Amino acid sequence: MDISTYEALLFAHLLFVAAWVGGDIMLQVLNLRMQTAGPQRQVDFMSDIEWLGTRLLTPAALLVVLFGVLMVTDQEAWKFSQFWVSAALAVFLASFVTGAGFLGPESGRIGTLAAERGGEDPEVQSRIGRVIWISRVELLLLVLVILDMVVKPGL
Repeated sequence: MDISTYEALLFAHLLFVAAWVGGDIMLQVLNLRMQTAGPQRQVDFMSDIEWLGTRLLTPAALLVVLFGVLMVTDQEAWKFSQFWVSAALAVFLASFVTGAGFLGPESGRIGTLAAERGGEDPEVQSRIGRVIWISRVELLLLVLVILDMVVKPGL
């Protein structure tokens, strides 16, 4: 079986898309289950999100972009100026900034605040709700990027 450079890059790109977006989907499903488990489990879940974010989701996201960029440079027909490529890169950048600048640090702050006040504290619960809401919006945008990659509008 011969595999081209492009096919190898596409495989790696899709593997890490599955890890990143699939991980985000799984976290949302677990969040639905966690909501009925009580305040302390919600706080613990924020710690789990922070742990997974730094060890799986962020590295997978960076590798998605790396292999995507390599695929664009491998194909003469694709350019960074094409809408479907630039839109995907813009959403990645927004997602990365949101995750590294807010979701990760806020998950850590929630753990600290919960240790001081308890998981049932209204501010702790409000912050948990904000993290979950923002992560859902981010997931929706990532799903739209997958659609963008399939449809390639403007190509």
